[in-house]
Amino acid sequence: MIVVTPPKKKSSSGGHWYSTSGRPVHTQPDGKNTTLRHARTQNLVPSVTAIIGQLEKPQLTKWKENNCIANAFNNPPREGEEVRDYQNRIHQNLKDEQSEVLGFGTKIHKAIEDVNNGTFDSTKDPEIFPYVEPFIRWQMRRVKRVNEAEQTVVNVQYGYGGTLDLHCVLFNEKKPVTIIDYKTQNIKTKVKFYPEYAYQLAAYRKCFKPVPQCMSLVINSNEPAEPIEKIWTPTELQASWRIFRGLCRIWQDKTNHRVKKEADANETKA
Repeated sequence: MIVVTPPKKKSSSGGHWYSTSGRPVHTQPDGKNTTLRHARTQNLVPSVTAIIGQLEKPQLTKWKENNCIANAFNNPPREGEEVRDYQNRIHQNLKDEQSEVLGFGTKIHKAIEDVNNGTFDSTKDPEIFPYVEPFIRWQMRRVKRVNEAEQTVVNVQYGYGGTLDLHCVLFNEKKPVTIIDYKTQNIKTKVKFYPEYAYQLAAYRKCFKPVPQCMSLVINSNEPAEPIEKIWTPTELQASWRIFRGLCRIWQDKTNHRVKKEADANETKA
């Protein structure tokens, strides 16, 4: 059974889990992050990103390795510093850098969500506005109507859930109803549309009937610039769905967790 629910807020940390009615259950009543143990007892489904996260990402691994080498080169061992202490210091430096990058991406993402909801305040974060302004211009030109921003979707049949960035109707498209996933990317020469982008959208697409068009929209975090879009073809999405479906089976076999198909009392059909 496929479920689509109104948008819900995500937690800032921990894994993302959803009830079969589409309710986000990222944390427990005591404030602790939801775990696989909770998911088994509460019949929760994992997020699309958790399922895709099983894949090795060579480009990300290389980026981490290069960052680690550069950080170590720029921060040589101090006199008398033990190897373990040096390792911990470099790891902390990398963690701080990553938090800064992720924090910037999260701010842009939240600002775009506010734009879609009509609540954006350009004076709230002047540092972010130059990066959001090109999106506003793009939206005025491309988006005819916003259906939902940050919409929670769950596919009970296959056992996964997620929160998509934008469900909308576009101008000048043969298939105007579109779901869009934003990605921030430090573009220095050329934008890259990774296969994982299509896996994620292919999974979200299976939560709708009829299936919508799917777009990845890349926001340049290197400098303010027009967002770069890619509309994935049906052939690309069909191939991506087969890959995601295989990953979903692997995740279920590895964790020995499959959602029970019984519907929740408050479930709403799409």
